[in-house]
Amino acid sequence: MTLRQLLGASLLYGLADALVVGVGGFLLLPLYTHALGQAEFGQFVAIRANIELIGYLVTFGLLTAAARLYFDNRDDGRARDWFNSILVVFVVLVGVAVLVSVVAGEALWRMLSPGVPASPYLWWSLLVAAATFIAGLGSLWLRLDNRVVAFVAVQVTSAALLAVAAYIALVPLRLGLTGLLGALAIGYVPGALVLFARIGPRLRPSFERAYVTPALAYGAPIAASYVAYFLLNRFSLLTLQRHVPLEEVAVFGLAQQLALIVSVVAASAGKAMQPAVFGAARGDAHAVLHRSSRLFILLIFAAAAFVTVFAREIVDLVAPDGFSGATGVLLILLIASFVYALSLVSNTALDLHKKPRWSAAVTIFGAVLSVGLNLWLVPNYGLMGGAVAALIAFSGATLLSFALAWRLTGQTHAIDLLATTVTLVGLALVASLPGWSDWTLLAGLAAKLAILLIACGALALVYAPAFIRRGSVRGS
Repeated sequence: MTLRQLLGASLLYGLADALVVGVGGFLLLPLYTHALGQAEFGQFVAIRANIELIGYLVTFGLLTAAARLYFDNRDDGRARDWFNSILVVFVVLVGVAVLVSVVAGEALWRMLSPGVPASPYLWWSLLVAAATFIAGLGSLWLRLDNRVVAFVAVQVTSAALLAVAAYIALVPLRLGLTGLLGALAIGYVPGALVLFARIGPRLRPSFERAYVTPALAYGAPIAASYVAYFLLNRFSLLTLQRHVPLEEVAVFGLAQQLALIVSVVAASAGKAMQPAVFGAARGDAHAVLHRSSRLFILLIFAAAAFVTVFAREIVDLVAPDGFSGATGVLLILLIASFVYALSLVSNTALDLHKKPRWSAAVTIFGAVLSVGLNLWLVPNYGLMGGAVAALIAFSGATLLSFALAWRLTGQTHAIDLLATTVTLVGLALVASLPGWSDWTLLAGLAAKLAILLIACGALALVYAPAFIRRGSVRGS
């Protein structure tokens, strides 16, 4: 495969993944917020966070292990047996999770979400987490075999199925929160069907030690890293549930979901950047990383700046009046998401030099920082405390990641990080000015669009030529 084909495939993969996340996370938000009451949407926010944590614990890093170890078995024609064994291990882990849930599930659930009843939502969470893994394993198999068209078709079908199922459950049937959780599970059916179809008649209990032991050994530290990321990214929600009503949890959850737009764009762009870096010749890898990173930063800034400038309008568009307080929280979380998204640059450098433990240490550092800050700020400042805690924790993790990458590559993007972040803060201050309410809708939108274009254009004109002409590689 040529570099051009690699980048093209990575772009398609990224767009397909972004479509699934975009439909479930952004495009359906108006449906969720209007069909569910604000308190019920707050419950949904809490349940989604719990599904994420349960998924990390139950899957035990097996998806990442499958992606890394698959090629060791594909060459010998053992791909089906390999995936079969991974699936059986997962079934065993789910069985353990069910047993734990029967014995102590209600007490554990109350620790996570005291305002949400454990029954039936604990069981719905287990079901959705299991469906997520099975569908993910099927889609991963297509990706690993470079079945680009099939992969994109599955992702598009999943997104469409989720949208239709969610609408039917919430509007004509009015099934509320349980109907929405069922729709989430239905959205994973295409990926699951792919997995079972590809395993075919060899779908049978298979627990081959040669497959299982390396997968568990590789997945264990990954699972620990995922849990640390959960604490970094979601501990604000866990803490807020103990100090504010569910209606305010809903406001924070909406803002956090909208801020995720930056992360989705970063992940899609990273799927194009990383193959180019990892596939470059050894002597060229740092130069490719340097050039692609600068363009990556500008792209992520453009996405973050757009949501920042139009934050008030976006909140008004996707949610009813009770969510108006989400704008201020959203602006802070957008800056936090932007800063953390830039750590993909330094994490790529760490991966290039095969330093996964350093990346895990960065996440753990951020998680510890997040836990401490939330326990201090949320009881005193509520939603704003949670947002500020996220901003500081994300910033600390990113700065540490940049410092470690600099030690390995001699490249520092600190000036780029500072310039873009300061500009984004300036845009957030402008967007939060109270005077915008005096403008007509069209005049306000036109003025904000002009501000956005000026900011993005200025950064592109000032930094892009410098990125091309000179670098910050030590010794260059």
